[in-house]
Amino acid sequence: MRPHVLDANALYRFLTEGSGAAIVGDIFKQAIAANTPVMMSVVNWGEVYYTMAKRLGLSKADNALAAVLQKTPLTLVGVEPHDAVRAGRLKAQYNLPYADAFAAALTGGQHVLVTADVDHFRRLPKIRLLELPRA
Repeated sequence: MRPHVLDANALYRFLTEGSGAAIVGDIFKQAIAANTPVMMSVVNWGEVYYTMAKRLGLSKADNALAAVLQKTPLTLVGVEPHDAVRAGRLKAQYNLPYADAFAAALTGGQHVLVTADVDHFRRLPKIRLLELPRA
């Protein structure tokens, strides 16, 4: 199993049991079995936090995201200056939304990006996508 990268939409759907939540759950199960990471940029993590806090309030968002880190093999990946430049280049070259550029940069062309927002990611050459159902 190749390592997978979640964008904000993929994790949000998992947390809210939205369309494609079972697919993300299966990715977590397969990653545990294969001892393979599932990664997410801290920029995308913040995007999920904001969306959950807006929907549920700060306390419930804190609890939901803490539970994800305890119960899944999700690894949060920090942003270094070179990561920010890579994401900025992707945004400039392919007109990606800024946070999504961090998810794309994290794939490094080797990992699989899990997303429902495939239209703008398809602009990127050599990106592997696992498409979640559209909402």
